[in-house]
Amino acid sequence: MKKIIKIFAVLLFTGIFCDSFSQNYNGTLQELFFGWQPSARAEAMGRSFASVPDDALSYYYNPAGLASLEGLNISGSFAGPYYLLDTAKYNYFSASYKIKKYGTVGFSRDYFTYGYDVIVTDEFGNITGKYEPHVTNYRLTLSSEVIKDLLIGVNLNLLQGRYGSEVSVGNERSNNSDVFYIDLGVLKSFNIQSGKLNHKFNIGTSLINLNSASYGNEASQGDKLPVILRLGASYDLSVNDKSIIKKLNSYNVLVNAEYDDLLNSKYYGGFHSGLEFTFLEMFSLRGGYYTSEIDDNCINCKDKLSEFTYGFGVNVPVRQLSDSKIPLEVKFDYINLKQPSHITNKDDWNNFHVYTIRVNWIF
Repeated sequence: MKKIIKIFAVLLFTGIFCDSFSQNYNGTLQELFFGWQPSARAEAMGRSFASVPDDALSYYYNPAGLASLEGLNISGSFAGPYYLLDTAKYNYFSASYKIKKYGTVGFSRDYFTYGYDVIVTDEFGNITGKYEPHVTNYRLTLSSEVIKDLLIGVNLNLLQGRYGSEVSVGNERSNNSDVFYIDLGVLKSFNIQSGKLNHKFNIGTSLINLNSASYGNEASQGDKLPVILRLGASYDLSVNDKSIIKKLNSYNVLVNAEYDDLLNSKYYGGFHSGLEFTFLEMFSLRGGYYTSEIDDNCINCKDKLSEFTYGFGVNVPVRQLSDSKIPLEVKFDYINLKQPSHITNKDDWNNFHVYTIRVNWIF
């Protein structure tokens, strides 16, 4: 137990240490870090996922969570629109593989585009080409169970930004930058079995952008990316009752809570909570609530952003239901929510949606 406490303390201290030497975060690439997320499941549960293991999209919230996966996992997600930009969209892709006795290796790609083209001209105003402004985050995840029920993970991120105004002169794309940053996560589980009830308590923490990286051109110092500390806890209750279908548990309840803090800003942090009820391991209903601080440097801005969330998921456990025992699971998650308004004089944004599909092949 002392080792576990030390690991969590080191992670927390590292975050505070980074903060003491970092500049303020001023909202750079906030659409990538605080926009729509790759997991429709997490979005539905109040955007809280740092303490939830066994999910292929844990890489975004806490890289340690991937260590609890089995076999090969492939997932894809689509989200949009983004406020007034109906053409803006998010695309996410991830793949991970469990190497027995060693841990899990994962690769992911997060992509955001505004969905319009920038015209490139020469010094005489002649059109020489065009490109689509976008941000891409490539991520290599390494995670492992270092001791029983103690998971540790790290993300090695390469962020590539390609931005510009509506017209770029001289064949150069402005605001281009490649940034390397590191994420670190820890997750500990406690399992208690009592008759037909399986209790699982999880505590998790992660630090995003551990090295306090900046985004910008080589000629400038750049703008700091957010340094995000997540602290979460969850309770997972599984009822080992197969009275309805002999091969599937009848009920499962997951409750989680999380506190997020930006170590280099007084904004964007807040409290997140979520609830999930699953019937027969196939049908899930979810709900949640979150609140976060908003930058008060704009006119007509709210003090806080507070939203209720909800969604559903469908799981096809082929390996449990198939007589041929095909080791396959296919999961689909979906949310359709009102876009949260940051300002007081407008609250009628179009809904945004997130689709997520996950395929797990257990060897």
